[in-house]
Amino acid sequence: MPAPASNLEAKQQTPASLLIPAWCRTIRIPSMRPPRLFLFLSVLWPLITLPLGAVPAPIGFLIDCGASEETKVGDITWAPDDGFINTGNKTTFDAPGLLPTLKSLRFFPDTSARKYCYLLPVVRGGKYLVRTTYYYGNFDGRGRPPVFDQIIDGTRWSVVNTTVDYSRGLSTFYEIIIAATGKTMSVCLARNDQTVSSPFISALEVGYLETSLYNSTDFSKYALTTVARHNFGQSGNIVRNKKPVLDLCYSYHSLQTSFPDDPFNRYWVPFTDSHPAITSKSNVSVLEFWNKPPALVFETALSTKQSSDVLHLQWPEAYLPSSNYYIALYFQDNRAPAPNHWRSFSISINDKNFYSNLNVSTSGLVVYANNWSLSGLTQIKLTPTPESTFGPVLNAGEVLQIRLLGGRTVTRDVVAMQELARALDNPPFDWSGDPCLPHGNSWTGVSCTEGDIVRVISLNLTNFGISGSLPSKIADLTALNHILLGNNKLSGPIPEISSLKELISLHLENNQFDGQIPSSVGDLVNLSELFLQNNNLTGSIPKSLLSKTGLDIQLSPGNHFDGM
Repeated sequence: MPAPASNLEAKQQTPASLLIPAWCRTIRIPSMRPPRLFLFLSVLWPLITLPLGAVPAPIGFLIDCGASEETKVGDITWAPDDGFINTGNKTTFDAPGLLPTLKSLRFFPDTSARKYCYLLPVVRGGKYLVRTTYYYGNFDGRGRPPVFDQIIDGTRWSVVNTTVDYSRGLSTFYEIIIAATGKTMSVCLARNDQTVSSPFISALEVGYLETSLYNSTDFSKYALTTVARHNFGQSGNIVRNKKPVLDLCYSYHSLQTSFPDDPFNRYWVPFTDSHPAITSKSNVSVLEFWNKPPALVFETALSTKQSSDVLHLQWPEAYLPSSNYYIALYFQDNRAPAPNHWRSFSISINDKNFYSNLNVSTSGLVVYANNWSLSGLTQIKLTPTPESTFGPVLNAGEVLQIRLLGGRTVTRDVVAMQELARALDNPPFDWSGDPCLPHGNSWTGVSCTEGDIVRVISLNLTNFGISGSLPSKIADLTALNHILLGNNKLSGPIPEISSLKELISLHLENNQFDGQIPSSVGDLVNLSELFLQNNNLTGSIPKSLLSKTGLDIQLSPGNHFDGM
């Protein structure tokens, strides 16, 4: 598959959420770059779909959270979420006209957990569109939706606040486009200072995107979060699978274009205002677009009454935080081709030139900038050039915020902690996702370093009632200072831990460990506390332990060492 030319940046769009998501911090990215004009190229790419009944489904996961069985929406099947999460409670409710995927949810009453994570298998390095949907429906009887964080891998993604939408009888969705850094991806909810009741989630979608999409973004450092994606000049009822159905997911308009018209299941929300809405008289071959927008978005547009009028839009409609954004505007001349008749205009955003003397054709084109500063309300003006015989036109547009990723715990530590979680019969419920990140949402009992290189430095599950064994992989946690696992029901041998050169405290007392003490324990130069009493250990005590100075060692009662 050919890659885009180096001087062009293909952009893809993400669905507009009902409300602008709350951002945790403002991202500062290098200075504003001029937009590029991207003409549609004659390249055919295969659609990413899988056969499923009458309509193929997008590749990825469609998860109906809280459901106990598969859910059908049109021809598409949504899976229950039991195989992706091991914590939380389910509830269901019904209301006239409610989408099937909004009739159930999973909520998380456990106030001790630092996060509640869905874990999904992914392709390392693959690019994914992740969408979370929330419909409160007063499931807890409080009449006030909770406010909480959502986290993806090690990045605090946004604050979830559905209060305004709930007051309008609507649901809320959020989206992010992100690259997978491992073989699994975690999508988590977490309490914050504003959380007064149980976080919840109604649906989760994780869709695989072609590598060419959004390829101007460095996904090793950044992600893209949805601010707006609109189909201008469109209005009416929701369109899903070519059939109108009632949907409570959208705040301001009720028609959207999504799958299967868009094979990547992006949401294109309708947008109309006082400008005339026009329809197209010519077809667009969307397979020739880098971003593959659905053909339906080119069937309507906003224009002007007179050829000399300026098309002036306030879009997106909400105030934006000061940050850098990815902007794409889509155009097509709706007239039948005719000689000496032009539809040309210049584009400005907040009175800054975005593109000059754009000549729109019937085959369509997109103008975009991958790093454009916005703040507050956004004003877009399309000003006709003197030679233009027809007014400006705008079919579709998208705005994505550029977000700095929050990092990831060192891979060997992640793998070791995942192995430890599997070796325990009953690990804490929040032992899923990144063990350390984001800071403040590490696994229960896990402490980590800060800075660019994040390592696990302490395990403290004293008195947690856990059972199981310690895997050999624990030796890969080479930054550990403290292992505090006393007063539990752990069994099996103590693994070889000679690589734990930073270890200061090893507390395994009051468990059910058996076998011998590894001889290398006495060679740990920083070890100052070793508590092993009340286990079933046997054999001889390593001489290096008995001769080690400055070591607080407790081996009895409860063991069966030679000579004791």
